[in-house]
Amino acid sequence: MRGSIIKRETRKGPVYDIVFDLGRDPATGRRKQKWVRGFKTRKEAEAALAKAVAEVTQGTYIDPVKMTVGEYLRWWLEQAKSKLAPATYRCYSVAVEKHIIPHLGCIPLAKLQPLHVQDYYEKDLKEGRKDGKGSGLSPTTVNMHHRILHRALRQAVKLRLLPFNPCDAVDPPRPEKKQPPVIPVAEVQALLEAIRETPYYTPAALALTCGLRLGETLGLRWQDVDLKNRRLCVRQILYQRRVGEPIFKPPKTAGSTRVVVLPEAAVAVLKEQKKRQAAWRLQAGSLWQDTGLVCTMQDGSPINPPTLASWFCRHAYQRGLDISFHDLRHLHATYLLELGVHPKVVAERLGHSTVKLTLDTYSHVTPTVQEDAARKLDGLLGGKGC
Repeated sequence: MRGSIIKRETRKGPVYDIVFDLGRDPATGRRKQKWVRGFKTRKEAEAALAKAVAEVTQGTYIDPVKMTVGEYLRWWLEQAKSKLAPATYRCYSVAVEKHIIPHLGCIPLAKLQPLHVQDYYEKDLKEGRKDGKGSGLSPTTVNMHHRILHRALRQAVKLRLLPFNPCDAVDPPRPEKKQPPVIPVAEVQALLEAIRETPYYTPAALALTCGLRLGETLGLRWQDVDLKNRRLCVRQILYQRRVGEPIFKPPKTAGSTRVVVLPEAAVAVLKEQKKRQAAWRLQAGSLWQDTGLVCTMQDGSPINPPTLASWFCRHAYQRGLDISFHDLRHLHATYLLELGVHPKVVAERLGHSTVKLTLDTYSHVTPTVQEDAARKLDGLLGGKGC
């Protein structure tokens, strides 16, 4: 297959077009060529030409004029796979395959209009559920689909497959702001006490006392724990969709890699876990898996995050509590803010990138903190004015 680059002079400077062979039309026998215009630099044009010629040679080239939204989205997903976290890729795949493509997939990409996208959002809100638990999707879920589609079409604009991003001209639904639960300490303590004899007690207790995320808790190693100085360092997370296939990765952001000072309650939990693992090791014998992890099953193997998350929700529900494992982290922050701990300290313990994120997430606690501040000020001034 052949191709060439043509330089054109415009009022804004030189631009480059590429032209390459698509073979011969089987009906007429005539030679078919494809032009792609408007590359800003020769280097961009050379890269696009090499890619196009290779795809034509391999039989994988799709003419952008004939490409449908569905074909493009599947191509985009495959290209993005190596850049996305496994959980994010799975989320994107479900949204694309089960929701976006069924509504928009058959439309030619070049003819996709904002009206198509807006109509899709409205239908998703009214009848988008696929699990039989209702009719429409929540505004938060549809907004997530909007962000995925916007990101995919933004790439299409960069590749000159679209003149503009249709998602820029639509109004996606505003996501619902879900406030973290506020549960009395005694009820949470009773829940943890009920699961004390299970392998899931230690990760739950660490999430509550240290504010760790699920993956951070299950990826914690003994080498990252300093009981003498009451410190632990979050250096890795455990990602695992299937039992027996653990994947360890760095924390999600630079701020998530952090040192957390341990309260005495957490120190006691970790010391108890050391004794528990020693007993498990003796019982397992040669079957023991020496992973070096703090939170493990009875044979030393990693705890599967989805298994723990679903088990915890079921157990809490049986005790009359509507709480997830991740909510333990929220409760950690809520309790600290109610005790008057500075939001900056809370943000550091949680691994938040900014204090604003902490304050926005736990805005429901602010009135209580404000009232406490007012009472303290009255105590200072005597409550009789200045």
